Amino acid sequence: MRRFSYLLFLLLLVAAIDGFAQGVIKTEYMPASSFRDEAGNKLGSGDLLKFTGAYTLPFSLKQNASGQPIMWSASARGTYAILNNRHMVLDIHPDEVLSGSLNLTHVRPLSKKWYMIASLGAGIYSAPDAITWQSVLVNGGVIFVYKCRKNLDIGVGAGLTNSFGVPIAMPMFFLNWQLSGNYEVNVNLSSGVEVSGAVRLGDRFKLRLVAMEMDGISSVVDVEGKSMIYASVMMRSYLCPEYKIGKKSCLYLGIGGNWLRSGDLTKRTLKGFVDNMFSDKDDPYFNPTVYFSAGVKCGF
Repeated sequence: MRRFSYLLFLLLLVAAIDGFAQGVIKTEYMPASSFRDEAGNKLGSGDLLKFTGAYTLPFSLKQNASGQPIMWSASARGTYAILNNRHMVLDIHPDEVLSGSLNLTHVRPLSKKWYMIASLGAGIYSAPDAITWQSVLVNGGVIFVYKCRKNLDIGVGAGLTNSFGVPIAMPMFFLNWQLSGNYEVNVNLSSGVEVSGAVRLGDRFKLRLVAMEMDGISSVVDVEGKSMIYASVMMRSYLCPEYKIGKKSCLYLGIGGNWLRSGDLTKRTLKGFVDNMFSDKDDPYFNPTVYFSAGVKCGF
Protein backbone atom coordinates (compact mmCIF):
# COMPACT_ATOMS: atom_id res chain seq x y z
CA MET A 1 0.00 0.00 0.00
CA ARG A 2 2.89 2.35 0.75
CA ARG A 3 4.31 2.09 -2.77
CA PHE A 4 0.91 2.59 -4.38
CA SER A 5 0.07 5.66 -2.28
CA TYR A 6 3.55 7.09 -2.81
CA LEU A 7 3.30 6.67 -6.58
CA LEU A 8 -0.15 8.29 -6.53
CA PHE A 9 1.30 11.26 -4.62
CA LEU A 10 3.95 11.73 -7.32
CA LEU A 11 1.38 11.52 -10.10
CA LEU A 12 -0.78 14.14 -8.35
CA LEU A 13 2.14 16.55 -8.70
CA VAL A 14 2.11 16.06 -12.47
CA ALA A 15 -0.32 18.19 -14.45
CA ALA A 16 -3.98 17.31 -14.14
CA ILE A 17 -5.61 16.51 -17.48
CA ASP A 18 -8.99 18.08 -18.20
CA GLY A 19 -10.41 18.11 -21.69
CA PHE A 20 -13.23 20.67 -21.44
CA ALA A 21 -14.10 23.98 -19.84
CA GLN A 22 -15.09 23.49 -16.23
CA GLY A 23 -14.75 24.93 -12.76
CA VAL A 24 -15.20 23.58 -9.25
CA ILE A 25 -15.21 25.02 -5.74
CA LYS A 26 -15.48 22.61 -2.84
CA THR A 27 -14.99 22.30 0.91
CA GLU A 28 -14.07 19.02 2.62
CA TYR A 29 -13.91 18.11 6.30
CA MET A 30 -12.60 15.01 8.09
CA PRO A 31 -13.25 15.00 11.88
CA ALA A 32 -10.49 14.10 14.33
CA SER A 33 -9.09 10.58 14.34
CA SER A 34 -6.04 8.95 15.92
CA PHE A 35 -2.68 9.09 14.16
CA ARG A 36 -0.77 5.81 14.45
CA ASP A 37 2.55 4.33 13.37
CA GLU A 38 2.96 1.13 11.33
CA ALA A 39 2.75 -0.92 14.56
CA GLY A 40 -0.58 0.68 15.53
CA ASN A 41 0.79 2.82 18.38
CA LYS A 42 -1.08 6.08 18.88
CA LEU A 43 1.04 9.16 18.11
CA GLY A 44 -1.64 11.82 18.50
CA SER A 45 -4.78 12.86 16.62
CA GLY A 46 -6.01 15.44 14.16
CA ASP A 47 -8.76 16.62 11.83
CA LEU A 48 -8.54 18.17 8.37
CA LEU A 49 -10.43 21.04 6.72
CA LYS A 50 -9.69 21.60 3.04
CA PHE A 51 -10.80 24.21 0.48
CA THR A 52 -10.23 23.65 -3.24
CA GLY A 53 -10.86 25.71 -6.35
CA ALA A 54 -10.03 24.68 -9.91
CA TYR A 55 -10.74 26.01 -13.38
CA THR A 56 -9.89 24.66 -16.84
CA LEU A 57 -10.55 26.56 -20.06
CA PRO A 58 -9.71 25.63 -23.67
CA PHE A 59 -8.43 28.77 -25.41
CA SER A 60 -7.84 27.17 -28.82
CA LEU A 61 -10.05 24.46 -30.27
CA LYS A 62 -9.93 23.31 -33.90
CA GLN A 63 -10.72 20.16 -35.84
CA ASN A 64 -8.64 18.32 -38.41
CA ALA A 65 -10.00 16.96 -41.70
CA SER A 66 -11.38 13.89 -39.87
CA GLY A 67 -13.26 16.02 -37.34
CA GLN A 68 -10.89 15.19 -34.45
CA PRO A 69 -10.18 17.99 -31.97
CA ILE A 70 -6.85 19.82 -31.72
CA MET A 71 -6.91 21.72 -28.45
CA TRP A 72 -4.85 23.97 -26.20
CA SER A 73 -6.15 24.59 -22.68
CA ALA A 74 -5.01 26.28 -19.50
CA SER A 75 -5.89 25.19 -15.97
CA ALA A 76 -5.47 26.74 -12.54
CA ARG A 77 -5.89 24.93 -9.24
CA GLY A 78 -5.55 25.99 -5.63
CA THR A 79 -5.90 24.15 -2.32
CA TYR A 80 -5.75 25.41 1.25
CA ALA A 81 -5.77 22.82 4.04
CA ILE A 82 -5.88 23.32 7.81
CA LEU A 83 -4.53 20.43 9.87
CA ASN A 84 -5.66 20.64 13.49
CA ASN A 85 -3.08 18.36 15.12
CA ARG A 86 -3.23 17.42 18.81
CA HIS A 87 -0.62 15.87 21.12
CA MET A 88 1.57 14.71 18.23
CA VAL A 89 4.53 12.58 19.32
CA LEU A 90 5.81 12.43 15.74
CA ASP A 91 5.92 16.08 14.71
CA ILE A 92 5.84 15.79 10.91
CA HIS A 93 2.57 17.53 10.06
CA PRO A 94 2.43 21.20 9.05
CA ASP A 95 -0.41 23.25 10.54
CA GLU A 96 -1.38 24.62 7.12
CA VAL A 97 -0.78 23.60 3.51
CA LEU A 98 -1.21 25.94 0.55
CA SER A 99 -0.80 24.74 -3.02
CA GLY A 100 -1.47 26.49 -6.29
CA SER A 101 -0.59 25.46 -9.83
CA LEU A 102 -0.88 26.63 -13.43
CA ASN A 103 -0.73 24.18 -16.32
CA LEU A 104 -0.82 24.27 -20.11
CA THR A 105 -2.21 21.19 -21.89
CA HIS A 106 -2.22 20.24 -25.58
CA VAL A 107 -4.33 17.50 -27.15
CA ARG A 108 -3.50 16.37 -30.70
CA PRO A 109 -4.76 13.38 -32.76
CA LEU A 110 -2.09 11.06 -34.16
CA SER A 111 -4.38 8.74 -36.13
CA LYS A 112 -8.03 7.71 -36.22
CA LYS A 113 -7.65 5.84 -32.92
CA TRP A 114 -4.62 7.42 -31.24
CA TYR A 115 -4.15 10.88 -29.76
CA MET A 116 -1.58 12.58 -27.56
CA ILE A 117 -1.96 14.63 -24.38
CA ALA A 118 1.02 16.79 -23.39
CA SER A 119 1.09 19.02 -20.33
CA LEU A 120 3.55 21.37 -18.66
CA GLY A 121 3.19 23.49 -15.56
CA ALA A 122 4.46 24.65 -12.21
CA GLY A 123 3.06 25.20 -8.75
CA ILE A 124 3.74 26.38 -5.22
CA TYR A 125 3.47 23.76 -2.45
CA SER A 126 4.14 25.24 0.98
CA ALA A 127 2.83 26.60 4.24
CA PRO A 128 1.31 30.07 3.58
CA ASP A 129 3.98 31.86 5.64
CA ALA A 130 6.96 29.85 4.34
CA ILE A 131 6.88 30.29 0.55
CA THR A 132 10.34 30.35 -1.03
CA TRP A 133 11.86 29.34 -4.36
CA GLN A 134 12.24 25.86 -2.85
CA SER A 135 8.43 25.67 -2.75
CA VAL A 136 8.13 25.90 -6.55
CA LEU A 137 7.75 22.51 -8.21
CA VAL A 138 7.76 22.01 -11.99
CA ASN A 139 5.85 19.17 -13.62
CA GLY A 140 4.97 17.82 -17.03
CA GLY A 141 3.90 14.73 -18.86
CA VAL A 142 3.13 13.13 -22.22
CA ILE A 143 0.49 10.42 -22.60
CA PHE A 144 -0.42 8.45 -25.73
CA VAL A 145 -4.09 7.49 -25.61
CA TYR A 146 -5.95 4.83 -27.59
CA LYS A 147 -9.67 5.36 -28.13
CA CYS A 148 -11.06 1.86 -27.71
CA ARG A 149 -14.67 2.97 -27.95
CA LYS A 150 -16.60 6.22 -27.98
CA ASN A 151 -16.77 6.11 -24.17
CA LEU A 152 -13.49 4.32 -23.34
CA ASP A 153 -9.99 5.80 -23.58
CA ILE A 154 -6.83 4.07 -22.31
CA GLY A 155 -3.35 5.56 -22.36
CA VAL A 156 0.21 5.28 -21.14
CA GLY A 157 3.09 7.74 -21.01
CA ALA A 158 5.62 9.39 -18.75
CA GLY A 159 5.59 12.25 -16.24
CA LEU A 160 8.36 14.47 -14.93
CA THR A 161 8.71 16.31 -11.61
CA ASN A 162 11.50 18.05 -9.70
CA SER A 163 9.94 17.31 -6.31
CA PHE A 164 13.16 15.62 -5.18
CA GLY A 165 15.60 18.25 -6.44
CA VAL A 166 16.69 16.37 -9.54
CA PRO A 167 14.11 15.76 -12.33
CA ILE A 168 12.50 12.35 -11.90
CA ALA A 169 10.53 10.56 -14.63
CA MET A 170 7.83 8.03 -13.85
CA PRO A 171 5.27 6.03 -15.82
CA MET A 172 1.78 7.50 -16.15
CA PHE A 173 -1.48 5.77 -16.93
CA PHE A 174 -4.71 7.21 -18.27
CA LEU A 175 -8.18 5.65 -18.14
CA ASN A 176 -11.52 7.30 -18.80
CA TRP A 177 -14.65 5.16 -19.10
CA GLN A 178 -18.15 6.61 -18.93
CA LEU A 179 -21.70 5.35 -19.35
CA SER A 180 -24.38 8.05 -19.52
CA GLY A 181 -28.18 8.13 -19.41
CA ASN A 182 -30.51 7.64 -16.46
CA TYR A 183 -27.80 5.44 -14.98
CA GLU A 184 -24.18 6.60 -15.16
CA VAL A 185 -20.83 4.94 -14.51
CA ASN A 186 -17.53 6.81 -14.40
CA VAL A 187 -14.03 5.38 -14.01
CA ASN A 188 -11.35 8.06 -14.21
CA LEU A 189 -7.62 7.75 -13.73
CA SER A 190 -6.12 11.05 -14.89
CA SER A 191 -5.74 13.62 -12.11
CA GLY A 192 -6.35 11.17 -9.27
CA VAL A 193 -8.57 8.10 -8.95
CA GLU A 194 -12.36 8.09 -9.10
CA VAL A 195 -14.80 5.19 -9.49
CA SER A 196 -18.44 6.26 -9.25
CA GLY A 197 -22.00 5.52 -10.36
CA ALA A 198 -25.10 7.71 -10.48
CA VAL A 199 -28.84 7.57 -11.03
CA ARG A 200 -30.98 10.46 -12.26
CA LEU A 201 -34.01 11.23 -10.10
CA GLY A 202 -35.72 13.75 -12.37
CA ASP A 203 -34.61 16.71 -14.44
CA ARG A 204 -32.61 18.37 -11.66
CA PHE A 205 -31.64 15.71 -9.12
CA LYS A 206 -28.91 13.10 -9.39
CA LEU A 207 -27.67 10.71 -6.73
CA ARG A 208 -24.02 9.64 -7.06
CA LEU A 209 -22.22 6.89 -5.18
CA VAL A 210 -18.47 7.43 -5.21
CA ALA A 211 -17.14 3.94 -4.53
CA MET A 212 -13.52 5.12 -4.41
CA GLU A 213 -11.82 8.49 -4.68
CA MET A 214 -8.13 9.11 -4.03
CA ASP A 215 -6.22 12.39 -3.91
CA GLY A 216 -3.83 14.13 -1.53
CA ILE A 217 -2.00 17.21 -0.32
CA SER A 218 1.71 18.00 -0.32
CA SER A 219 4.02 20.71 0.92
CA VAL A 220 7.71 21.59 0.82
CA VAL A 221 8.85 22.04 4.44
CA ASP A 222 12.10 23.05 6.10
CA VAL A 223 13.33 20.70 8.82
CA GLU A 224 16.51 21.84 10.58
CA GLY A 225 17.69 23.59 7.43
CA LYS A 226 16.91 20.67 5.12
CA SER A 227 14.29 20.86 2.36
CA MET A 228 11.78 18.01 2.67
CA ILE A 229 8.44 16.97 1.18
CA TYR A 230 5.37 16.35 3.35
CA ALA A 231 2.86 14.10 1.56
CA SER A 232 -0.56 12.89 2.61
CA VAL A 233 -2.69 10.57 0.44
CA MET A 234 -6.41 10.13 1.15
CA MET A 235 -8.92 7.49 0.05
CA ARG A 236 -12.67 7.77 0.63
CA SER A 237 -16.16 6.59 -0.34
CA TYR A 238 -19.31 8.69 -0.07
CA LEU A 239 -22.88 9.31 -1.17
CA CYS A 240 -23.33 12.53 -3.14
CA PRO A 241 -26.71 14.09 -4.03
CA GLU A 242 -26.49 16.75 -6.78
CA TYR A 243 -28.95 19.52 -7.68
CA LYS A 244 -28.75 21.00 -11.16
CA ILE A 245 -28.80 24.82 -11.22
CA GLY A 246 -27.93 25.33 -14.88
CA LYS A 247 -27.44 23.41 -18.10
CA LYS A 248 -23.99 22.19 -16.99
CA SER A 249 -23.76 23.40 -13.37
CA CYS A 250 -24.79 21.83 -10.08
CA LEU A 251 -24.58 22.07 -6.31
CA TYR A 252 -23.61 18.94 -4.38
CA LEU A 253 -23.16 17.52 -0.89
CA GLY A 254 -21.13 14.49 0.14
CA ILE A 255 -21.21 12.27 3.22
CA GLY A 256 -19.37 9.02 3.77
CA GLY A 257 -16.10 7.72 5.16
CA ASN A 258 -12.42 8.51 4.72
CA TRP A 259 -10.60 5.19 4.94
CA LEU A 260 -6.99 6.25 4.44
CA ARG A 261 -5.04 9.40 5.35
CA SER A 262 -1.31 8.87 5.41
CA GLY A 263 1.41 11.25 6.53
CA ASP A 264 5.07 11.12 5.58
CA LEU A 265 8.19 13.30 5.39
CA THR A 266 10.79 12.60 2.71
CA LYS A 267 14.16 14.17 1.98
CA ARG A 268 14.25 16.04 -1.33
CA THR A 269 17.05 13.94 -2.74
CA LEU A 270 17.28 11.06 -5.19
CA LYS A 271 18.22 8.79 -2.27
CA GLY A 272 15.14 9.95 -0.35
CA PHE A 273 12.96 9.12 -3.34
CA VAL A 274 14.47 5.63 -3.74
CA ASP A 275 14.32 4.86 -0.01
CA ASN A 276 10.64 5.82 0.23
CA MET A 277 9.63 4.15 -3.02
CA PHE A 278 11.14 0.79 -2.15
CA SER A 279 10.83 0.73 1.63
CA ASP A 280 8.89 -2.18 3.15
CA LYS A 281 7.62 -0.01 6.02
CA ASP A 282 4.15 1.55 5.93
CA ASP A 283 3.60 5.26 6.40
CA PRO A 284 2.10 6.46 9.69
CA TYR A 285 -1.64 6.88 9.18
CA PHE A 286 -4.83 8.35 10.60
CA ASN A 287 -7.64 6.01 11.58
CA PRO A 288 -10.76 6.01 9.36
CA THR A 289 -13.23 8.79 10.04
CA VAL A 290 -16.40 10.39 8.66
CA TYR A 291 -16.12 12.49 5.51
CA PHE A 292 -18.17 15.58 4.61
CA SER A 293 -18.02 17.76 1.49
CA ALA A 294 -20.00 20.49 -0.26
CA GLY A 295 -19.39 22.40 -3.44
CA VAL A 296 -20.43 23.68 -6.83
CA LYS A 297 -19.37 22.41 -10.28
CA CYS A 298 -19.74 24.51 -13.40
CA GLY A 299 -19.38 23.52 -17.04
CA PHE A 300 -19.37 25.86 -20.05
